[in-house]
Amino acid sequence: MQSKILRIILVSFFSLHAGAEENLYNSCAEGYIKEHGEYCVKHLYKPSDRRKGLMYVDHLPPNHIVKFHFQNLSTKCFWMKNTSIPLDIKFIGSNSEIIEKGIPFSEKSICHRAKLVVEANRGELIGSRKYGKRY
Repeated sequence: MQSKILRIILVSFFSLHAGAEENLYNSCAEGYIKEHGEYCVKHLYKPSDRRKGLMYVDHLPPNHIVKFHFQNLSTKCFWMKNTSIPLDIKFIGSNSEIIEKGIPFSEKSICHRAKLVVEANRGELIGSRKYGKRY
């Protein structure tokens, strides 16, 4: 009888622990929403939000991306002067996708024609089409 109770307690414990661990990996940081089942996305539409972007942010959790939405296709310039996180910056135009490496605290402008720009931790966008033209 005692071994049966102990077994139930252990199974319950490990089930709760596994659920908590799964929830930890499936949760999004504040201001981000879950998209496509595994990615947490922050959409920036307002000019003031786009200007700030990831400046002064110390940490971007894995699988979190920021999408900068613009109304028209034109040259967009980004820089990393006040950004401490190494980023991939993907410029998405009507027929092109260009990925640049953002170097922390760099004052170099990174400019390309785009209507959508996506930022993510370094290495999360390279070779990936998951943030492609469908957005």
